[in-house]
Amino acid sequence: MSESHSQIHLYWATGCTSCLRAKEFLERNETPFVSHNVIEDRSLLDEMAERGMPQHVPIVRRGADWANAQELSAVAEIAGIEHEADPLPVDELRTRLNVVFDALERALEALSDDDLVTDIPNRPRSVGEIVYHAFSIPESFLEHEDGSPLKSYKPEPAWANRSTAALATYGRHVRARTDDWFDAHGADRDWSATADVYYGTPSVHEFFERTVWHAGQHTRQLEWMLVEEFGAEIDPVDPSVWEGLPMPEKVWDAL
Repeated sequence: MSESHSQIHLYWATGCTSCLRAKEFLERNETPFVSHNVIEDRSLLDEMAERGMPQHVPIVRRGADWANAQELSAVAEIAGIEHEADPLPVDELRTRLNVVFDALERALEALSDDDLVTDIPNRPRSVGEIVYHAFSIPESFLEHEDGSPLKSYKPEPAWANRSTAALATYGRHVRARTDDWFDAHGADRDWSATADVYYGTPSVHEFFERTVWHAGQHTRQLEWMLVEEFGAEIDPVDPSVWEGLPMPEKVWDAL
């Protein structure tokens, strides 16, 4: 039986923040879609390659047309959904990012080295890797601003699973670089310029917005792990910090 060319297909993975955001966007707009979880069925990656799509997620497809679903505007275009969104002001986004840095530092104080190897729900990805990834997201923005296009986010090094002290040092390094960049270049940056990233053509402003909510979503996941998996008592980020950011509503796909 051939597929309907009007049917929306979403290729995604559990534990993927952009995947969850794309799923929620389609559901919120009452748009039916065929779900393809590449974690549950790795052969889907071969299908994606055969269709000329990149082998990473999320990807949204209708017939032969597809788009990287990390941009909701691209999902909206493929799915025929009206969508307009304006990012928060840059200064406000920077304030929110500092809250994220604070929360990540608190999370590391509550984690032990042994905790780092624990996998997050429904995906073979460790707590240590999530911490590293959350810090590497703003570092990738800084490297873009230094002239390196974002072709992918950094792979997590082996030491991320071994040392909370090393992760804390890395986090302080990224935070210091962020402060230095804003002090030297933030005020003069043309935030309306197009960012050179692998997933679409957002403005630099939109790329920075993604930097903040993306790191923030992983921070929410770490806070969940601390409470639900490790029984830690923590001071979580106030939910108001996430208001106005285009991040997923849920922390995880499903539990």
